[in-house]
Amino acid sequence: MGNTHARTRPRPSSASGIASANGYTLVEVLIASVVLVVGVLGILTLLTGALRTTAANTERIAATNLVRELVEGTRALDYDDMSGTLVQARLQARGLGSGAPWTIQRRGVTYTVTATSCTYDNPADRLAASPPTGVCTPQPTGQTGDSNGDDFRRTTIRVDWPEAGGTQRSVTQTTLVVNPSGGLGPRITSFTVAQPTITANVSSAIVLWTTTAAQSLRWVVDDGASAGSSAGTTSFTTTWSIGSSGSGSEILDGSYQITGQPFGDREIAGEAKRANVVVNRRQPYAPPSLAGGHNTRVGDVVDLQWSPNSERDILGYRVKWAGADGSVGDGDDTQVCPASAEVLVPTATSCTDLSPPGGATTYYIVAVDRAPDNQPRQGDSRTLSIGGASARPQAPTGLTVVTVSDQPQLSWNAPPSGGVSFYRIYRDATRYERTAASSPTFTDDSPRSDVSVYAVTTVDSSFNESDLSAPATWSP
Repeated sequence: MGNTHARTRPRPSSASGIASANGYTLVEVLIASVVLVVGVLGILTLLTGALRTTAANTERIAATNLVRELVEGTRALDYDDMSGTLVQARLQARGLGSGAPWTIQRRGVTYTVTATSCTYDNPADRLAASPPTGVCTPQPTGQTGDSNGDDFRRTTIRVDWPEAGGTQRSVTQTTLVVNPSGGLGPRITSFTVAQPTITANVSSAIVLWTTTAAQSLRWVVDDGASAGSSAGTTSFTTTWSIGSSGSGSEILDGSYQITGQPFGDREIAGEAKRANVVVNRRQPYAPPSLAGGHNTRVGDVVDLQWSPNSERDILGYRVKWAGADGSVGDGDDTQVCPASAEVLVPTATSCTDLSPPGGATTYYIVAVDRAPDNQPRQGDSRTLSIGGASARPQAPTGLTVVTVSDQPQLSWNAPPSGGVSFYRIYRDATRYERTAASSPTFTDDSPRSDVSVYAVTTVDSSFNESDLSAPATWSP
């Protein structure tokens, strides 16, 4: 039998055992810490750069949006404002920044804005012999012979701002706006009204117009009658005859517009402009008519009706009872309409005195405007003497209502006897309208959206009123 040897595992050295028990050495820990710090610093640098880039992009987006907003604001301006420093002044007046230099703040960033405008002479319709004011440079070349070189206005908006690191950035956009007159016809550059508000008894209103090269200027007034034409080159005078106050054929008080439009040598029209003239030479005339009388359908009231004034500056009307003595303006007069002296309605044409004196009496009406010192001013009076209550007329009969073009159309039979001045229309038991004359028909052009009940009464020449007719119902 051979010798047997036991197999044993080698025992670790004492140094190896110490290392396994105590962990990493100090040198290893320091090296690992340095690697960690370098990695963290790299990540922080990347984050800082990303945040800086995001902020820069945000500022650039805000600047781009701002310059677009300014360009759109420029395009909304009057064509004549797109020159010199007017673009800056007009846009600042609309709340887009302020100051000089022009600055606007958006998202905590201050942007500096610069606007420059010039006039572009398009060679497509030939060039002007003399370059227009503020012509864009460099100028195009081409044949001359254009009577108006102001074809377009070119405005450039530039927005500058500093980035966080101090680097200056800018965004620029340019817009080209065509001349409203097509760049073909002449243009009114300015106008002056000799007397914007005419208070003295003068017989004409004068406007001085300045234009680019033109052959004539045609004008028209919104009074429906006055118009004319003036000859010239770049300066024109229009004289609007308004007559003498009190002549009966004068232009009545109110606000008017005079429209001027220049024409070139080839009869091409330019852009029109309007001048305002206010005529205020006298107190209002008396209303053209006043009618009325006792209405005894329900108790006793006095109904009054008048025709409105033709003046354009009427604030409203005052209807007054002349007092027991029937004399106008002697201190015992009582205002009937409106109930409050200063609540005036310019469209009012009727009044009801709910507590009139019995029998014959006198009323009068005055129109009210504003004097040159802006204070309310009463005009000439129109007087009406009415008698006692007349016999009431008979009611109309046979009221029917049908729908015509989605509107209720009423018709009825006239009373068998008695005179008819007009008919009153009642809707849902409330006085609503009246007919213009004695025709027994009426169309309600402002119907209600639900069921309505109509009735009609007869009114005679003394304004007395009949009973209500039998009702008629209308459904939309």
